[in-house]
Amino acid sequence: MYSGILNKMASNYANPIEYNFIIGDHVINFNKQINKTLTLEWLGKVQCKCGKIFKEFYRQSFCYQCFWNAPEASPSIFKPELCTADLGIEERDFEWEKKFQLAPHYVYLTNTSGVKVGITRKTQKITRWIDQGASQAVLVAEVPNRRLSGLIELELKKTLSDRTNWRKMLSGKPKNIEMLQIKKQISSILSSDFKKYLINDCDVLQLIYPVTKYPEKIISKSFKKQPTISGKLIGIKGQYLIFDENRVFNVRAHTGYIINLII
Repeated sequence: MYSGILNKMASNYANPIEYNFIIGDHVINFNKQINKTLTLEWLGKVQCKCGKIFKEFYRQSFCYQCFWNAPEASPSIFKPELCTADLGIEERDFEWEKKFQLAPHYVYLTNTSGVKVGITRKTQKITRWIDQGASQAVLVAEVPNRRLSGLIELELKKTLSDRTNWRKMLSGKPKNIEMLQIKKQISSILSSDFKKYLINDCDVLQLIYPVTKYPEKIISKSFKKQPTISGKLIGIKGQYLIFDENRVFNVRAHTGYIINLII
């Protein structure tokens, strides 16, 4: 049995994607656990990023104070076009914001539940695509900071979605899409201010996940409704564990929960 604070799964690009389940100081290769029976048991407590332990989070994975004061929960996290570090303006913690925002970012297209546009730091591109459960990905532009990536995304959202239909993503492998053709089409509609950031030569990355069987009618499980979840692990995609009997569990959504894992 392993006990500790649940973190989002770590992943490595391979064929198929390699997943590590992180609970406290324990790192467990979860590809090797497929077709085994697992039990996840919530102990009734959560730990915020600030270290405080509560019975439940205020919002997302934050306590009340962190949600309203921590830079990790600022509005620009959810709307990158609101970033201001490159303009010399502080939101909540200027030193943190400079490190987070003043770094090269990519604008990309992925095929998850269909084609969507997104952004990520340059160092996180494949991790970001895996976390989304993307089956294809291609780079569109590279910019020097997060605000610019958000502005380009905002412009492309007039044509493409920036959302993933997680139920559709977990229902099976989507059909391959002509990603380069779509990239060419959306690149042509960008304003002249952004065209200089376009990446012209790049390949479409294919991602394959360790799934033995996709659910036919998805049943989402969460600790708030059921503190103990047990079953045969039959696949992993995105940040979801896929169990038998059409059940799925979003690991990332339970970051900070204090649990036991029994294999």
